Amino acid sequence: MDYLIFKYHFPYSNNMPALAHFGIGLAAKYFFPKIPLWVLLISTMLIDILSFIFIIALWPSHGLFMSVVWTMSAMLIIALIPIILNFKREQDEEMKLTLWGMKILNVSIIIGILVFSHWILDFIGWPMSAMNPTATGVPLLFDDTVTIGLGVYSTWFGALTMDLGVFIVGLAIYLHYVIKIKSKSS
Repeated sequence: MDYLIFKYHFPYSNNMPALAHFGIGLAAKYFFPKIPLWVLLISTMLIDILSFIFIIALWPSHGLFMSVVWTMSAMLIIALIPIILNFKREQDEEMKLTLWGMKILNVSIIIGILVFSHWILDFIGWPMSAMNPTATGVPLLFDDTVTIGLGVYSTWFGALTMDLGVFIVGLAIYLHYVIKIKSKSS
């Protein structure tokens, strides 16, 4: 019974490939080396993490509208970190509102782009009819509204090519970064 409730409110729950999302997070480390890898990876998976949490509350959270809401929320939280951590005014002026050695606005924009990249990859991949014949695209507003998607995951070849392809390219970029850092420190 619980499975039926879960499937009704989140029909694509058992068909959510994540490798491509992690590939984007890994690649981002090369371009934004000051931001911790765990932050980049969580950013790319934040929509799925929140979807899982909000399923329990029966709150739709994977559509374009909610992806924009989650993106803006993540950006706002990052921008508010200096306030949340109670930086003193003198420290703020001295640090010029930085986080991980970068201007807080830049970090906020980077995190926002990574969070929203999740929806973009889902739009490219969905509907995932290769994995679930009844699958639809990503919702525009909420789960019961119009869905869209380019359908790369409509075939197993497309699903594997996109998911593994993006992951392997992201991993290669990340490993290039790690090798470059290690060679500089030697």
